[in-house]
Amino acid sequence: MLTSVMGTVLLTIKQYLFAGENKIRYNNIMNKYKNIIKINRLFLFLISLLLVVFSCSVAVSSQDEPESNTDVRVTSVPKNLLVELFINADCATCPKAAFCLEDLTWGYEPGRVVLAELHIWGDGHDTPETNARYDWYVGDGIKGTPDTFFNGMSERIQGLCCDCGDINENYDGYQQIIEKHLTEFSPISITANQSIYGGKMVIEGEISNVSHSLLQNLFISGIVYFEGDDTEFYYLVRDIFENQDICQLTPMEKRKFSFVSDLDLSELTDDELDRYYAVIFIQDKLSKEIIQSFLVQ
Repeated sequence: MLTSVMGTVLLTIKQYLFAGENKIRYNNIMNKYKNIIKINRLFLFLISLLLVVFSCSVAVSSQDEPESNTDVRVTSVPKNLLVELFINADCATCPKAAFCLEDLTWGYEPGRVVLAELHIWGDGHDTPETNARYDWYVGDGIKGTPDTFFNGMSERIQGLCCDCGDINENYDGYQQIIEKHLTEFSPISITANQSIYGGKMVIEGEISNVSHSLLQNLFISGIVYFEGDDTEFYYLVRDIFENQDICQLTPMEKRKFSFVSDLDLSELTDDELDRYYAVIFIQDKLSKEIIQSFLVQ
């Protein structure tokens, strides 16, 4: 369209100026016109070049952005919530915390929220593994029961959720924490199945890095709990698997795993065996945050 308009203007100028003494004026106008065309072409070329350079710089900068074990900008899956409640039989406030978390857990799809009740400090229901795990979390820090960890050290609640002691306010407080964590995503997916061989529980499965990020400094482990009949024992932890280190998990990499529980289940009936469950989880060794968990059903 620009060329057509310029052509029309040029033809009009030519008809008016080309005769006689106006010829010199015509030539001057033509020279100015040609210079304008050259300048416009140069201007358009420079604009195009700047656009190309800008596009390339944006692409390079996006590739150079650092990524972490919980980078949700990459491909991810819903992150399940593992709640570890450390309790003791002599603790006066532990039943209240257990009641709230047990009731809340029942309200979610199986595996979406998993509660593990870990007894500690020689109350007759603890194990060396449950005590060791609590010490690993807390170290030389302040200890006490109840002590609740939501996806590891992602969030910790010492004592009750509400200092007032009101059961309803504690219930609402725990529920808000759970709902918050269920909005998160994970770069790892887990699949697993459970079987009994020779009286031993065997867990076999596969983990997958579904993201485009390199994941490092992780380990995979698991918990075996028994579904009891009373509060503080509905999710009684009986065994904790030994950690298996994952130095790194490359983008889209899949890796198989297996665990064998130390529990002797050979004398149990089928109904009793059906009350044993395993939870597999991936945890960051440095931050102690649980990246993903999976309830084996």
